[in-house]
Amino acid sequence: MTFKGPGGLARPPREPFTEGHLAVGVIEEAIEDGPSEVQGPDMLIIGADVHGHGVLRRRVTCPLPLPGSGRGLVGRAVGIRHRTHDPDDMDDVRVVRWPVEVGRTLQRCRAGLEGPGAGRARAWRLLAQYSALVSVAGILLTVVSLIVLVSTAGGLFAELPAWFRPGAVLAASAGAALLGPLIFAFCDSRETAALSRSRG
Repeated sequence: MTFKGPGGLARPPREPFTEGHLAVGVIEEAIEDGPSEVQGPDMLIIGADVHGHGVLRRRVTCPLPLPGSGRGLVGRAVGIRHRTHDPDDMDDVRVVRWPVEVGRTLQRCRAGLEGPGAGRARAWRLLAQYSALVSVAGILLTVVSLIVLVSTAGGLFAELPAWFRPGAVLAASAGAALLGPLIFAFCDSRETAALSRSRG
């Protein structure tokens, strides 16, 4: 990937370097890749307060591959290495220490894509997402049903078809709201167990 410098000219990607000045920076901004058929990872803007040189800003590609995932890293500290103190050289940077959650997320993604428990982990993840959706729908339907029941004293339900049972709908939605989080927690624990077997 090539980036454009301040003058608008594309700069070739640099080789990784192991020498230079060490500094601690903070991720100030996450910029999502422009809309396209294949959206790439975010671009992170890092600011490092360097003694005698003010705040140097550098940009790096977010290590998390999903678009928008860089927003969760804004405000987190990173360790960087840079060769110069040029405030305009945005590409003069190599991150040597990412936040802990970056490593955990990447490890989780890799484990979910390979290993003997990968298929089971994906299945449990899908069930967990489905249970979360059912739980949210149950909560919303329960609230709406209670509001209608209290505000109209059940009069609105009288205009509905005879086969419609308001009590059954209210009970089902309340049950979904209560059981959804429990099912989600169970599926999430099973996914974690499957991922641990993949890593093992």
